[in-house]
Amino acid sequence: MFCPVCGRAMREPVPTTVPYPMYICGQDGVVYDRRRDRWHGLPEGLDRVCCPICGGAMEAEPREPPHRMFFCFQCGTSFDREQGQWYGLAYFLPPL
Repeated sequence: MFCPVCGRAMREPVPTTVPYPMYICGQDGVVYDRRRDRWHGLPEGLDRVCCPICGGAMEAEPREPPHRMFFCFQCGTSFDREQGQWYGLAYFLPPL
């Protein structure tokens, strides 16, 4: 799992049997709660988003700010900024 803000690898929960597994970015403080499929600590008004699956920069639509949708053409992951919703993450995560 990669941080959507900086693209760095996020620390995985240790051990993997913890009741609430969370991935944490030590750089930006972003947290992904895997059990609830929720992100915490994402800054408002992101102009650049990295893919949480591969860490690459995501394409934005519309091209001029304010960007509403972000797409990763490598993984198929997308982020709806207005709804604050990610699509396509569950496919890549191992089952709990």
